[in-house]
Amino acid sequence: FLALFARIFFRMNSGIPPRFPGHPLVQAVETASLRLFYVLCFVLPVSGIAQEYFLKWAGGDDSKNDQMAQDAITLHKRVGRFFQFGWLPFHLGYTTTFHWMNGRGVVRKV
Repeated sequence: FLALFARIFFRMNSGIPPRFPGHPLVQAVETASLRLFYVLCFVLPVSGIAQEYFLKWAGGDDSKNDQMAQDAITLHKRVGRFFQFGWLPFHLGYTTTFHWMNGRGVVRKV
C-alpha cells in the first residue's frame, strides 16, 4: 500500500520517458490499462484493511461488522482474481507483444 504512494511520488518527481509512437487507439488502451493498474493497487490493500478492521476493531453491531467484513473480503478476492486473470495477462500479453513486434525495447523503458 505504501509502495503505491512511493510510486506516485517518484513518478511525479522523475522524468517521464516519451511515449512510443503508435496509433491513438493503442495509446488510449495503454493509458487506460495503466490507470486501471493504479486503481487495482489501491483497492486491493484498502479492501484487505477494511476486512481486518471490521473483523477485529470496529465497535457496534457485530452482525453488521461481520457483513461489512464479508463484503470487503469478497471485493478483495474479486479484484485480486481480475488482476491475476484479466488485467495482468492482457497488459503483459497485449502491450508487450505489440511493442516487441514493432522492435521496441519495453523493458528498457520501464
